[in-house]
Amino acid sequence: LNTSCSLEVYEHKLEMVHDLEDLYIQEDQNAVFMCEVSLADVIGDWYKDGHKIRPSSTTKIRTEGTKHFLLMCNVKADDAGEIRFVARDVESTAYLEVEELPLAIVKPLRDRTALEKHRVILECTVSSPHSSATWYKDKEELVSSDRVEILEDGCIHKLVIQQATVEDEGTYMIEVGEHTSKAKLMVEAQALAMMKDLKDVEVTEPELASFQCEVSVAISKPPVWTLNGVTLRSGPSVRLEEQGTVHKLILKDTNVDMNGTVKFTLGKAKSSATLTVRGK
Repeated sequence: LNTSCSLEVYEHKLEMVHDLEDLYIQEDQNAVFMCEVSLADVIGDWYKDGHKIRPSSTTKIRTEGTKHFLLMCNVKADDAGEIRFVARDVESTAYLEVEELPLAIVKPLRDRTALEKHRVILECTVSSPHSSATWYKDKEELVSSDRVEILEDGCIHKLVIQQATVEDEGTYMIEVGEHTSKAKLMVEAQALAMMKDLKDVEVTEPELASFQCEVSVAISKPPVWTLNGVTLRSGPSVRLEEQGTVHKLILKDTNVDMNGTVKFTLGKAKSSATLTVRGK
């Protein structure tokens, strides 16, 4: 006796029961997309603008029976786009539109006090990363240069001043859209001191007499040189040189009438020496 039978298994056809719906929300809100298929525990994938969405700290994917959920936390304008769910041969598409929050200054500029020759950073935070800013110093617009950098990192705007000088003191302003923020910058001059003093010089007329000294900080302000109380200025017989912190005085065509005291003054830094000119 021979008997036989055949078993045929039919898979239920998967259908979309509830499609995704378009969402229109403001920035920083959560976006929740939900769709429902006809069968439970079906594996599906989510896509944004054609790119597969993977779970992260701000993106959650969940399945509850026949329902599939996509949660996007604290959405930004860049999150807007086409959202698509695909499971087997069914899919559903919706669109996420994100309204940017009104532009505002979240963290204004703050007054700063900096040491001369140090770097200074003025920083302002705004509510939207899609905003351009203009910086001003005492109402004059600033542009990036070798010493001044204008930086933008998302919502944070920075003005970086390298090697600050006392001339950088003033009122700074950032303008973002219709909003502005101001701050005052104070620059404290470094204490100036003598590192190497002048030395006495003895020459025979009309030889050159050269004096040299060094201060602790190179500053743009010129020093004052005097001979017997009379201020010396560059000319045919007087040469004044400056190389960073080193200052030089060169006297040409010396004569015995120039005997006396040579004095160097730069702010609070002072030094003096004796010039002796012998006759032939």
